Amino acid sequence: MSLIFKKNIKTTILTFLFFLSTYAVGEEKSINYQCTGLSQFELLGSSGMKEEIKINNYKFVDGVLQGLNNIECSWKNNIIKCESNFLNVRRLSINLDSQEVTDYLNGNKGFGVYVENFKGKCKVEN
Repeated sequence: MSLIFKKNIKTTILTFLFFLSTYAVGEEKSINYQCTGLSQFELLGSSGMKEEIKINNYKFVDGVLQGLNNIECSWKNNIIKCESNFLNVRRLSINLDSQEVTDYLNGNKGFGVYVENFKGKCKVEN
């Protein structure tokens, strides 16, 4: 009887650890960042570039950047990289070690073609 009990305990512990590790991986890739930095915005063909300090929020759910068109991201070497050419061109990179972000957007908002660059520092938002 104790042999059957030991096998059940081992199975229960292994199952618990499997679900715990799955939960931890899911939590790691579902996070919100609030980033403060310099934004450079230019409407091509206009009189020049506009610079301002901005706060950008980036929300990731299961590793996907949430937005107008959700973008699959890679989470390798402590860097989150998101790239898309659908509708707009977007290149987002967040270094998880230094908490630095670079975000490049190029597209059309109906009033013309624009380019926006953003660089800043991030913190995890609750």
